[in-house]
Amino acid sequence: MSEAKKAVHVNIAFLNLDSTEAIKQYATDKVSNCVRKFAHHDTEAHVVLKVEKARQIAELSMHLSGHDFFVKEESQSLYASIDMLTDALTNQLRKHKEKVTSHH
Repeated sequence: MSEAKKAVHVNIAFLNLDSTEAIKQYATDKVSNCVRKFAHHDTEAHVVLKVEKARQIAELSMHLSGHDFFVKEESQSLYASIDMLTDALTNQLRKHKEKVTSHH
């Protein structure tokens, strides 16, 4: 199993909150692990973490295999929003993969 690891570049932007290394690392790790399962080549994901009053919002946009993916989740905790975001992204990517492979 000498498959080269696919690089997932995660760009993180913060709106209305301070950037912390812990949240940045958490988001990068979660998104990278999620995307790496489905990507066949190096890819780039853009994540925006923001706070609007009591809402903690995580958004992700990326282009993979000729398709654009966008996910937005919000909750009371930024960590929970990131978890929900990666779950939703996994579902989108899995559905896309099933649709592509079922046409062959």
